[in-house]
Amino acid sequence: MALISRSFTDLSRRRFIQGIAGTSAVILTTSFSGSARASDMMPFLKASSLLCGIELDRSYIQLGERIYRALTQGATPQDIKNWQRLIDVLAKLPAKTTEKHLHQKLKSMGPRYLEKARLLARVWYTGRIERKSGASAGTFEVITYDEALVWQACTFTKPPVTCGGHFGYWQHPYSGTGNI
Repeated sequence: MALISRSFTDLSRRRFIQGIAGTSAVILTTSFSGSARASDMMPFLKASSLLCGIELDRSYIQLGERIYRALTQGATPQDIKNWQRLIDVLAKLPAKTTEKHLHQKLKSMGPRYLEKARLLARVWYTGRIERKSGASAGTFEVITYDEALVWQACTFTKPPVTCGGHFGYWQHPYSGTGNI
């Protein structure tokens, strides 16, 4: 009861330091739990890298989480198991797997896995997913715009409304280097 009746002006140096130490402990706990999730996301990023042909490293963890949530939103337990099987199988393939070998592997898993693989790559490249059921059926959910892989694949352009260089850079002919 004594703590509740104290005013903020009675704050001692000791109480202030205790408060900061408590806050630090909470922040450390939160960051450790986040890093545990990060390691869980690496197989998804590896599978996505194979399907997209672009290396997706640890800097893509947050976007990967958003994409995975969007893909599994409203999914049945069996559908989530299918997603997990696809991710597990692809994550075990060597990084240098050829497109032909990857396609054969997906075909051998069955048509639903090939369809899921195409959907996964499409979501990474476009940054959006079509909702096929529920109240939002027939609409697209935008997951990302600036980070969609299409902007990496098309090195000659950038997302519209994203600054790309000094004033007037757009009036110069394209040099083919990808640099502005």
